[in-house]
Amino acid sequence: MSETHWIPVAQEQRLDVLGTLSDATKHVWVGLHGYGQLVSFFSRHFRSLVSEERTFVFPQGPHKFYLNGVNGRVGASWMTKDERLVDIANQREYLSSAFRWIEEKAPHSTIHCIGFSQGVATIMRCIGHQGVLPASLLAWAGSWPPDLDKTNRAALNALTFKAWFGTQDEYINTEKQEQMVTHYREKYNFEPMVGLYEGGHSFDAEKLAREITALEK
Repeated sequence: MSETHWIPVAQEQRLDVLGTLSDATKHVWVGLHGYGQLVSFFSRHFRSLVSEERTFVFPQGPHKFYLNGVNGRVGASWMTKDERLVDIANQREYLSSAFRWIEEKAPHSTIHCIGFSQGVATIMRCIGHQGVLPASLLAWAGSWPPDLDKTNRAALNALTFKAWFGTQDEYINTEKQEQMVTHYREKYNFEPMVGLYEGGHSFDAEKLAREITALEK
């Protein structure tokens, strides 16, 4: 007879920081990367946006793998369909610890979140749980979970939410974008703010900088 058991274990998880966390920090952006990315790569999009008052913190998805075959470049992901509920619970623990760490390092700061691709669904499933309560959430080129729980939905309504999609996104086409907006409007009574940019599954640097500044206000 085969049985599956889950046991709690202590682990170390990675956080990369761009800028300085201190009493003078006013805004901290927690950035969640997409599928197959590492924070060392993902963080490059934000280097020019660091300031004395703005810092970025990047957790890294705990699942790492070779992108091609069994050697070479390595990527990370947040979850797969296998044991997804366990992964979601672990993500909540991880991000809750990250938020507490930030609050200790920069006690006077406001915490915001930005998710890209798979990072969008990850943070949306975590908001509201265990102290993961950002002031705003920028959802970039990512799918929105169709199964938010009551705690997620309450937190979503309490923050400022803005989503951006590319007009030629190869993963989330216009039809899928419209389906997500309709689903959230009809099921959750939530009217998201959505913007479009010319391009595919990537950042628009100019719009990214403008949105971050706007959400801090």
